[in-house]
Amino acid sequence: MLSFKQYMTEKFSEKEMEIANKTSRSAGAVSSKALVPRHVEQIAKKSHEILDFGAGKDAIHAQNLRKKGFKKVTAHEFGTNQKAGLHDPKALKKTYHTVYASNVLNVQSNPKMLRSTLNQIHKSVKPGGSFVGNLPESPRKFDKLDHKLVHKELSKRFASVERVGGTNSAPVFHAKKA
Repeated sequence: MLSFKQYMTEKFSEKEMEIANKTSRSAGAVSSKALVPRHVEQIAKKSHEILDFGAGKDAIHAQNLRKKGFKKVTAHEFGTNQKAGLHDPKALKKTYHTVYASNVLNVQSNPKMLRSTLNQIHKSVKPGGSFVGNLPESPRKFDKLDHKLVHKELSKRFASVERVGGTNSAPVFHAKKA
């Protein structure tokens, strides 16, 4: 496990960020039917601090949750998708009751990037808090990226991991921190 200092200085290459940034959407998978934010609505209290990890260039899910009364929703993004006033550049220096990543894990371009991303997510979750994330079938940015690998990597970091939606091959995970 990374030390806090290593975690805070963990960087992604320009190419890794570019690959992930190109997948940002402001329509379609970010509609009111999106599985990850719907699960967040079920488990989080409106007073909870929530992080939209990999919010995308328009942070649609974060904005929709705020409209539904979740007032403490922070949007985090990296690379060229960051927008001043929309994304908090200091988001990863804080911790949250609930962290979610919708259509994020599938766009990690290699196993090291996936592990780094999960380390950042884990560090962002308060003790006793939760992470919710999905693994859509498409796009998947590296071979061997599947639900078994993600479940294994989540289990290394969280006390419990369960599938709460989606399908067997494209699950929505809910992980809880001890």
